[in-house]
Amino acid sequence: MTTQRGMVAMMRSRQRARGIGAFTVIVFIVFAVLVANFFLTVGKDYLQYFTVRSVVSDVAAAPGAAERTDRQLWSEIDRRFSINSVYDLKAPEIISFAEDGGGRFMLLEYEVRRNFFANLDLVAKFDRRDKLAP
Repeated sequence: MTTQRGMVAMMRSRQRARGIGAFTVIVFIVFAVLVANFFLTVGKDYLQYFTVRSVVSDVAAAPGAAERTDRQLWSEIDRRFSINSVYDLKAPEIISFAEDGGGRFMLLEYEVRRNFFANLDLVAKFDRRDKLAP
């Protein structure tokens, strides 16, 4: 036979074993919303970067790119940005050119700052260097 103390202990253990509480569920929901917001915010910036990287690489790999002027290359990149719906970036602001003993290079450098939550911002910095085709 079980005693009264045993019954009380058994009832308490059943109450504890019922499952997670409402507070825990709310914490999980808030955490899931923050994680989803993070991936949506950063995800669209990375998708745009993959498009920008593709455009810059294609222009750099085009035959005769090393002989073209900076202005011609920027114009071609801006035209392709427009075709690919990249409206918030302008080629002269994010692309520069450099020369060294190995040839001429196109340097892509920019950063994106997005508001994440309240006064927290996410900053993504993108760098790429492509050799211009002769």
